[in-house]
Amino acid sequence: MHNHNKKILVTGGHLTPAIAVISELKKRGYTNFVWVGHKYNQAGSNIPTAEFNTVSELNIPFYNLKTGKLIRDWSTATFLYGIKNLIFVFLGFINAIRIVFKESPDLIMSFGGYLALPIVFAGFLKRTKIITHEQTIVTGLANKLISKFANKILVSWQSSVKYFNQKKVVFTGNPIRSSVFEVNDTTLISDFDPTLPTVLIYGGNQGAHEINKRIFEIINDLIKDFNIIHQTGNSNVTKDNEQALHLKSSLSKELNNRYLPVDYINGNQVGAVMNKADIIVGRSGANTIAEILALGKLSILIPIPQTSHDEQIKNAKYVEEAGLGIYLSQNGLTSQKLYQTILLLRNQLNNGKAANNQDLKIIKESAKKLIKLNAAELVAEQIESIL
Repeated sequence: MHNHNKKILVTGGHLTPAIAVISELKKRGYTNFVWVGHKYNQAGSNIPTAEFNTVSELNIPFYNLKTGKLIRDWSTATFLYGIKNLIFVFLGFINAIRIVFKESPDLIMSFGGYLALPIVFAGFLKRTKIITHEQTIVTGLANKLISKFANKILVSWQSSVKYFNQKKVVFTGNPIRSSVFEVNDTTLISDFDPTLPTVLIYGGNQGAHEINKRIFEIINDLIKDFNIIHQTGNSNVTKDNEQALHLKSSLSKELNNRYLPVDYINGNQVGAVMNKADIIVGRSGANTIAEILALGKLSILIPIPQTSHDEQIKNAKYVEEAGLGIYLSQNGLTSQKLYQTILLLRNQLNNGKAANNQDLKIIKESAKKLIKLNAAELVAEQIESIL
């Protein structure tokens, strides 16, 4: 019999799989969670992150941890940046030790990345049980270090198994939030023209300024043929959301209803939005590609150029090989090229074809097999096995 009062500390860079696992653990009777993450969007910003808002809605105690990134490529250009980060890493370790020793969790569940590293190390010092989950197809420096301290290493993709200690690694898949499959709140899309296909511009929790810029340039062409859901992010540096709302207000009434800019799509709305979308344009983080494969959506993926080991480029190519995506490099990408690619996918849809010209129904079925739809349950089982 499991002791459901045991405390689980959750941390790391990936919000949606963590929420999916917490939701599964709650179904199993666990109620004692604490979260360590980023409270604010950018340094000096006072805008709370989607992570902080989501965790607060779940009434889970939240610790804001400031730490630095370990950099691999030292040069005269990166020297000062590297030194500054080393100082922040040191301070991050001090704060992490303070949090872990104060909270005394029974288990630390890490969802990877530089933020999780000091917490995992503090847990190791305290002899706390540690599980880490690797979302990406390739693994970064922080996750390689974290895996050394972990009791179990869970991976999202079969191809990642080889990177880790075979005695500790388990292929669970990437937990997908159940809300993606549930059509609950449809108010966002209620004014759309039902005769038109719908494009979702989806730049992750923060939005993606480089994608937003290009969409703004072609929005007047796009709304002739599509409904557009544009998740802009809420950066007070780029002010993309303000620009999108201004753009919407300048449209005629008929076209106005076809353009829906939102700063963030919450868990209650995401199922309706994803279900409605015929084409998704966005970044290629691990969670985005897992959702695209699970739902069988045609997509245009524009990876963030500077990610560890070109992780997002590999993710985009993975979806392209599965037949559901077209990978476009951000470097040199014109808004016109993006527009033509959206039109190309619309034609594929009209002909019942996937991005690779094969039958869309068949490709959707085979894409689903690349991921484990019960990943959240498998991760929860691994947690229970060592608690």
